[in-house]
Amino acid sequence: MNERGKPVYEAKLRQIRASVFKNTGKDGMPYFNTHLVRRYQSGEGEWSNSSHFTGEADLVLARQLIDQVLEFLRTERGAGNE
Repeated sequence: MNERGKPVYEAKLRQIRASVFKNTGKDGMPYFNTHLVRRYQSGEGEWSNSSHFTGEADLVLARQLIDQVLEFLRTERGAGNE
């Protein structure tokens, strides 16, 4: 993860969230990991994350977020920040 463990990029559409973390490999080269989750509220009112997506609507949102992440990564690569 990056120095503080915080994402370098985050995007949300309704209950779906994409977070991108910048890391450094053993060779010193940076790389990015992406975490895609669906937020939901349990019966007790506590918020949790799931890697399972429910129905077509969640998948459409996930696809839109993946497109946003790809654009961010392309911008980073173009800026020489990879």
